[in-house]
Amino acid sequence: MINVFQPELSKEELQAIAKVFSSNWIGKGEQVKQFEEKFAAMFQISPDHFTSTTCCTEALFLASELFNYDSTSEIIVPDISFVAAGSSVLAKHAKLVLCDVDPRTLNATADSIKEKISSKTKAVILNHYGGVPCEMEPIAELCRTKNILIIEDSACAIRSFYKGRGCGTIGDMGVWSFDAMKAICTGDGGMIYLKSPEKMINAREFLYLGLPVKEKSGMDGVKAGKANWWEYDIRRYGRRALMNNIMASIGLEQLNKLNRFLHRKKEICETYMQELSSLDWLVLPPPLPDYIESSYYFFWVQLANRDGLAKFLYENGVYTTFRYWPLHKVKLFNSKSRFPNSDYVSKHTLNLPLHQSLSDNDVAKIIELIFQYGRQQ
Repeated sequence: MINVFQPELSKEELQAIAKVFSSNWIGKGEQVKQFEEKFAAMFQISPDHFTSTTCCTEALFLASELFNYDSTSEIIVPDISFVAAGSSVLAKHAKLVLCDVDPRTLNATADSIKEKISSKTKAVILNHYGGVPCEMEPIAELCRTKNILIIEDSACAIRSFYKGRGCGTIGDMGVWSFDAMKAICTGDGGMIYLKSPEKMINAREFLYLGLPVKEKSGMDGVKAGKANWWEYDIRRYGRRALMNNIMASIGLEQLNKLNRFLHRKKEICETYMQELSSLDWLVLPPPLPDYIESSYYFFWVQLANRDGLAKFLYENGVYTTFRYWPLHKVKLFNSKSRFPNSDYVSKHTLNLPLHQSLSDNDVAKIIELIFQYGRQQ
């Protein structure tokens, strides 16, 4: 089966893990620090604004703590978003306000967000669909004038840029994912960017049990001159959601390969665009403006009988999917609103396989099967 997503892991990652094992410390340590620094360097931003965590979902839930969502808060989320974005809002008893998306890019727009703004709107959680950035300038200006926070779910946009600025670093907070299906993987794992240094201190404390960032505890207390190094205090309640050296050692090797990964994914996207453009029954993603750099996480097509193509490809050894199922269709979120664009894309959009391990023969097979399907209709 040709997978829709697939990590690439090899001897370099195994050797990096072996070094961690031999160090006798597999928890959070030097490798995590290096991974955070190397990640921050991609954006030419100080690593003081970045901290790692266990997953992107944890980071989204952290946002609800840092920015104090409560029952008086309204949080705008695009209807085509990962389910954790909606759950993070409801978990704090805030009101989840869904907005529609553009039918071609599947991203929220300034206009779709503006329709949902009220005096209670505290934040908007953006999703850069498939690694293609939202049109951030009008969104940022709208949110600035309304004093609304911007949280960027950049799980699929690890090195996507909008007018020279990295997705995830444009708003007040950005979050990334390194799970087994992402552009780079650490098994699980996530990264957080915060514009505010004060919020970053709060974040690091919350992610490590509420322990003060600058206070040493445990054996480090000996170095700090404490008589009883096992003593500690906390300033807030917190969870334990830390990346460890095993994950970070994998991540460091994956970052070394990221340029190659993205180059290959771009090649595949360009091949899809070129070879499938002659099919008048298939709608391809819109071309990217020259001020946008994508991470090429998704390649999607739209067609009348999406389910028919998906089943045909599956029967012939090609796995496809649709991301993300509209949040208004999730019963837990109890939405009564209408989202015509979201409804359209959820019925007609299909994500084709796109990962760096696809061979030229794999890509040729996928394209030929799509042509075969069209000839049978």
